[in-house]
Amino acid sequence: MLVLPGIRWPLRLLLLLFSVCVMAEYCDNGTGECKELSPAECPVIFHSLHLLGSGPKYCDEFNDIVCCPIPLNQQNVQFLEGSRPSEKHCQEYNEARTACQSTPFIVGGTKASGREFPFMALIGTKRVNSSAPPNWDCGGSLIHPRFVLTAAHCLETDETKAERLDPNFDSLKFVVRLGELDYNSTTDDARIQDFRVVNYIIHPGYDDEDEERGFKNDIALIELDRSAVFTDHVAAVCLPLGSGNENSLVTAAGWGFTKEGLKSSHLLKVNLQRFSDQDCQDRLRFKIETRTQFCAGSMTSEADTCNGDSGGPIFVQHPQYPCLKQVIGVVSYGLVCGSQGLPSVYTKVHLFTEWIESIVWGE
Repeated sequence: MLVLPGIRWPLRLLLLLFSVCVMAEYCDNGTGECKELSPAECPVIFHSLHLLGSGPKYCDEFNDIVCCPIPLNQQNVQFLEGSRPSEKHCQEYNEARTACQSTPFIVGGTKASGREFPFMALIGTKRVNSSAPPNWDCGGSLIHPRFVLTAAHCLETDETKAERLDPNFDSLKFVVRLGELDYNSTTDDARIQDFRVVNYIIHPGYDDEDEERGFKNDIALIELDRSAVFTDHVAAVCLPLGSGNENSLVTAAGWGFTKEGLKSSHLLKVNLQRFSDQDCQDRLRFKIETRTQFCAGSMTSEADTCNGDSGGPIFVQHPQYPCLKQVIGVVSYGLVCGSQGLPSVYTKVHLFTEWIESIVWGE
């Protein structure tokens, strides 16, 4: 996560056009689309409010975003429950798991156990043919045997993309490690798999022109040089079926900095409380893009993510599969690490599911 200490944040953020930044957000298993409650965007709901005794279904009640019905002849059948590419593969991931560890909620940060989060990825840089260990800078989530989900700002470089990927060009190269627990230990419960990066795709709507305003559409995909071998130590996480707004508690994991100011070589986990959009903006003193971002932190402790956790997942238990998690957020940025009552900002994953599926599964 990028931390921007001591910055006087503006009261308003410049917003990118939603149509450029993210795909459409669907609801009610693909029979509706999240739209503004207005006569232009969703006339069928706007003009029928007096007939809806219990009120409309909201995607984002704070911003008056409702689930607007899509005409039957325009509904896309791939969004019906059980038919999305990512959901089909999630079922396959579940069938491949033979055992798993239960993950009870914890208070504050603590060390993760081996095999507890087999989808966690370390993302770092090193020079070709160098014997020095990589510099581990970010985290990520394995969502497919050959693809890792991470934050776009983790992949910013001084070179061109072609130079960074060219093994004959003298520069740092991205590397990915799966199955790790403590990268400074050889006796931990880990079975690592190391990979070169053959391609990475930053979301076309990613915006980092003004770091004082935070990142927009801070999400990216990394393609590995070969398929990961699924084991008890390496497995994929599922993409979300919906927004995940119903989850008031979420979990983060990573190898980032701790309150002592040092990076943790051992994978850490922490439970975080989701903040309402209004509470988030009041406490951060600036507006986040609530369609594509959410906030989480703690009102009672210093629980938080920090530098080095960037790109890592915010996840919840899968509602159907006890051995699987759903990644609902990507660690993006914050003001100060570990400040009680001051949340950090995360990229919502579900709004980018179509974009992810089009690259990972070609659908």
